[in-house]
Amino acid sequence: MRSEVAALDAEVVGVSLDSAEKHEAFAQAYNLEFPLVSDRDGVIAGKFGVARLGGWLPTKRVTFVIDKDGVVRRVIHSEFGITKHIEEALDELRGLQQT
Repeated sequence: MRSEVAALDAEVVGVSLDSAEKHEAFAQAYNLEFPLVSDRDGVIAGKFGVARLGGWLPTKRVTFVIDKDGVVRRVIHSEFGITKHIEEALDELRGLQQT
């Protein structure tokens, strides 16, 4: 997936409420090739509207496709269908290449 995203001149960044230490262990366990950002205080989650109960519960699983001007072009919601996130994000990125 990383090479396909890179070919579309895009980047993947993961954000969650987990600590940096948990992110490091997760990235190593799953051989992630993209950065993970720790949002321990929930500021990012709050700004993107994915916080639940003020940060007491895990955030919603949402993918945002953001263009180079900082405009959110697509929002993908699915708690369990990670392939939906990947497929729809790649579709949006391909579409952005054509404009």
